[in-house]
Amino acid sequence: MRSESIRVAVLAALTAAWIIAPDARAQQQLTDDVVTDPAAARFVYEDVEHFILAMEKIASGADTSETLQSEYLTKATAGLTMFIEKYDLTVERLTRALRAHPEKYQSLEASLNALREAEPAFRDVYSRLKLEIPDAVFPPTYFLVAGHRGIGSGSIEGPLISIEKKTVESIREDLPATLVHEMVHMEQLAVLKEDYFAIFSGEEKTLLALSVREGVATYFAERVTGGSKHKNAARDYLLAHEKELWDRFHWEMLGSETGEWLWSAPGNPEQPRDIGYAIGARIVEVYYESAKDKHKSVQEILEVTDYEAFLAKSGYGELFE
Repeated sequence: MRSESIRVAVLAALTAAWIIAPDARAQQQLTDDVVTDPAAARFVYEDVEHFILAMEKIASGADTSETLQSEYLTKATAGLTMFIEKYDLTVERLTRALRAHPEKYQSLEASLNALREAEPAFRDVYSRLKLEIPDAVFPPTYFLVAGHRGIGSGSIEGPLISIEKKTVESIREDLPATLVHEMVHMEQLAVLKEDYFAIFSGEEKTLLALSVREGVATYFAERVTGGSKHKNAARDYLLAHEKELWDRFHWEMLGSETGEWLWSAPGNPEQPRDIGYAIGARIVEVYYESAKDKHKSVQEILEVTDYEAFLAKSGYGELFE
């Protein structure tokens, strides 16, 4: 009963989250796909396979735009369909990317093979995530082609991972941390349901809320995998300049602007991107390490909605007084 209740909770979150409501057939498929055993988690490669077949037809003389539309976008899985809606993926964007970066797309088959070979490692990190979050659920993980954009994202269908900017080496070394990061967002969605989306607009959208939300995923990815090169660079920089960065962040954290903290290049070329992720992860780390009941604290971390209270309870700001 516990397993079934978790699946129902995730399904309710997924179907209520986006404005687009799936039909009954899609709801049943989603229920079947969300599992609690990481050994049964699905890794979906069909979109990449479709893109490779489209490229073969284009190489044989087929029209580029028509083929990308009919063989890739029209055949989209549920994950790619969600990516199209979230990130405005169009045939025009794909065509431009294919022409501008042909070498990236010629290596897709090698990347697909690397993904398949790494699947046992992906399942292993999902299993380790289950040790950290015992109630974890695992919707399908979708790999796709995104118009030469390196995007990893949670969604109401499951993690969405674009692969054309990845190398075989990064698939083996950094992708496990990305997968755990995005799957942690799925755990947040499972417990928060429709409240998961409150911080993306309106009064509840603050730099603090977004940083903690991303920090939760970053922290568990660090615990499970050791982190990724990009996120670890941000963490190292933060630790070397922590008080200075906290003083700046503290003054800006209740505003809605993400500034240089999230998803944009900072003015200082020595500062890595996404320092907000690292600050959020540090807040979560201090909260977790100070908690006497670790199991309870994990649940509190996943279901946080009052971010100012969470920060205050963590005691992170007091480290600099």
